[in-house]
Amino acid sequence: MASPADKIAKHLLRITHQHFFRSFEGWLALAVNAFLRDEEAYMKIMARYGPREAPMGQKDHPADHFARALGEWMGAMQAEPADYLGRVYEEQAIASNYSGQFFTPEHLAEATAALSMPDDLPDEAFVSDPACGSGRMLIAGIRRNRFATFLGTDTDLTCVHMATLNCLVRNANTWIIHGNSLSLEAWGGYHVRRTPFGGELFRLAKDQADEILRRPFAVQNAPQVETNSDSEQIAFSF
Repeated sequence: MASPADKIAKHLLRITHQHFFRSFEGWLALAVNAFLRDEEAYMKIMARYGPREAPMGQKDHPADHFARALGEWMGAMQAEPADYLGRVYEEQAIASNYSGQFFTPEHLAEATAALSMPDDLPDEAFVSDPACGSGRMLIAGIRRNRFATFLGTDTDLTCVHMATLNCLVRNANTWIIHGNSLSLEAWGGYHVRRTPFGGELFRLAKDQADEILRRPFAVQNAPQVETNSDSEQIAFSF
């Protein structure tokens, strides 16, 4: 029986005129812009694939494959939440001998979170992952308390999009920064705002991303748990 990751990849692999990871990156960007309700950015991406050559239903367009892949992902998340986006990325990298990134295994991310933060993570907690990949460490923190605040940073825009979508569907207050945690350079990013009706997604300008990227240092950034007497936030950093 095909796994959810296989089912998602199956639709993207049907876009045969380009490398799988080009399709994967485009699909993630389309999904992010759809949740942002940014029609201009969405249509700019779709323009790369040209117009339909036949009426809808007679011949598939890449838009159809993208939509079906998104449906598979959202259905899988409703049935049993997991990092299916990261799994697709890793499994297709292995299948195609692609020298991409490989993320911390999900069970190890859970174990790391268990060692570095309590099960009863307080609402005031600020959890930071300076190289978040697809967001597995953040997901592990969200499992403990989605009312906490989460910050993920990555230099790879594909990872930024995966982490953003993973945190969005979990309805957690999150900033995902496209930037470099070592040089403290940011190029943009996204903010997920938790609401009673599900996560709301917002795009961050460069100056906003710069400010957020430096936030852990304002909360007495350290590998241990510390309390800031002014903000009363508790910082956890992986």
